[in-house]
Amino acid sequence: MQVQAVVFDLDGLMVDSEPLAEQAWRRVLSRYGHELDAETISSMVGRRLTDSARLVKERYGLATSVEEVASEKSQEFTGLLAGNLRPMPGLSELLAAIDRRGLIRAVATSSGTRYAQIALREIGAADGFAAVVTGDDVPRGKPAPDIYLAAAGALSLPPAACLALEDSLHGVHAAKAAGMVCVAVPNELTAGLDLSAADQILPSLTAVKQRLDSLLKLVPR
Repeated sequence: MQVQAVVFDLDGLMVDSEPLAEQAWRRVLSRYGHELDAETISSMVGRRLTDSARLVKERYGLATSVEEVASEKSQEFTGLLAGNLRPMPGLSELLAAIDRRGLIRAVATSSGTRYAQIALREIGAADGFAAVVTGDDVPRGKPAPDIYLAAAGALSLPPAACLALEDSLHGVHAAKAAGMVCVAVPNELTAGLDLSAADQILPSLTAVKQRLDSLLKLVPR
């Protein structure tokens, strides 16, 4: 089945937001006398806020609710966004290449709907997506396949007709569990992770653009 749509993850793939998220988590944990460690950072990448908050609460033994931890992080993160979100290199060129080929594009992100709208607007990519599915729209976040299955459903396409672009381990597993072709594009934070479950690993969105025609011929494995 030929690929008809490209489904993008958001954070760390389209927008360089992971450093801001890490900074927000560091601020939250500092209130409780803890420092954010590298293992926790890696474990959170690609997860929904609620899932990350639960992980942080349990790992650091915080004497507060998951909802409060999530709220604190959200407040810190939101305060860092204005003027600090940047598109990942090669994004605009890749979007243009996808559009020239008449392909559909969508977003499948673990982040919440309000933030996703802000982020896409900040990086000048608010238009042109046939669907934006967020962590608010599904019962389970990545690595469960729900977000990608919902994206395929919103596009009225079978998952096998979609090419997912991901930067995280949880995201790759979610896309593959949904039955999509998945190309991993690791960033500085996720470059050390084992993303071999993806159908291909490429170093940048520019490389995705350069190999787009061959990627469209891949079939899920």
